[in-house]
Amino acid sequence: MKKLFPCIKSRHSFITLLLWGGMMWSSTAFAQTFERLWATGTAVEEGSVELTRRPDGLFRFAGPLKDGELKIQTTENYEKGVTQFLKPQLVDSYLINNGLHYILTSDESQPGWVVSFSEETYRFLVDPVSHTVKGELCLPWNEVLIAGSAFEGGSNRVEWSRDAMLPFERDHDDPYVFRWTGRLDIFPNVVEPGRFKLEGQMTWGPRELHPFTQDEDILAARQLRQGGDDTKWRVYTPGTYRITVNLFYETIEAELLSDAQQPETDGISTPKAQPSLAEGALSPAYYDANGVRLMRPRRGLNIVRTPDGTIRKIILPSNTSH
Repeated sequence: MKKLFPCIKSRHSFITLLLWGGMMWSSTAFAQTFERLWATGTAVEEGSVELTRRPDGLFRFAGPLKDGELKIQTTENYEKGVTQFLKPQLVDSYLINNGLHYILTSDESQPGWVVSFSEETYRFLVDPVSHTVKGELCLPWNEVLIAGSAFEGGSNRVEWSRDAMLPFERDHDDPYVFRWTGRLDIFPNVVEPGRFKLEGQMTWGPRELHPFTQDEDILAARQLRQGGDDTKWRVYTPGTYRITVNLFYETIEAELLSDAQQPETDGISTPKAQPSLAEGALSPAYYDANGVRLMRPRRGLNIVRTPDGTIRKIILPSNTSH
């Protein structure tokens, strides 16, 4: 043993080193599993606020905080012997940081994270894999632009054109909200047809917005992330869209204003009556091969569930005109 570890003087020291090393290794090697997390403490006006769980397993907070102490806990209200706290590993850890480690404790008296001044736009992320908390003050961007092959002129057979990006319009009342309205389609003879992402400037990075998974249907999208893997949204239903992005809460919502597959009209549109809840319950439901709900059947494989519970598959032929 002394030949392997010449600095170890006794068996007790060797065991201590193993235990210490095991604790350090396990604290960084194993991801923790949290179902839900809450922010509380004197810095939270509402008493406790639940964090938003992202699709990648991280937890996000976005909102106002006061000068005071912030605690992150595993239950909405403190329960002795049940609640655990994500305590900063270092003393006097400020919430605004570039990623500080935390440790779990059930001791309510342990200090939390320091919030040194009141502000409306605090954000922080809890990463259960790296066991870190990273906080910031969120500032609005000057612009948001759509880039990709899902709009006309956005790309060619080889690459996307950064000069062809289309700008969003900033909301007059909320500087973090941007909207874009236009036609999205699956154009032929382009690279990555039907895909797009969002940029914070008219070039590639450093500010980019992505979905959490590649080819996420833009109509089903709800959350987005800044940076990371170069994943893109996908258009499955051509038509005119309105896309709303909230940079502060990192959300995205798309509305299909008109479907390109609908027949042309003479320019006089008649509002289509929306089905009642009873009528909706009697309508068949359509899904793609991955089980994602569709607004209507698409070309290719569709899974149909009828009101009586019957499930069947249908294949719609491709449009030979494209």
